[in-house]
Amino acid sequence: MKLELSYDEISTIVAALLTKVMTAESNALKCAKYGMDKDVEFWQERAEIYKKVYKVVAAQFGQACKECEQADAALKESE
Repeated sequence: MKLELSYDEISTIVAALLTKVMTAESNALKCAKYGMDKDVEFWQERAEIYKKVYKVVAAQFGQACKECEQADAALKESE
């Protein structure tokens, strides 16, 4: 399933994912401080999931930007 998102929507998603990564990592550290090993594992797993999703979204966004730049260049050449 392919979604069509605007630049602002993608920027918001990326920012939210980075925030989620930082929050999950912070929660893991807090849980480690109190010896809550199961919770540490949970938050570390969450942080890794958010990082993976961020990398995929950022890569797709980068590719979309390249395609837009190429289309703009082609349009300018045809004028």
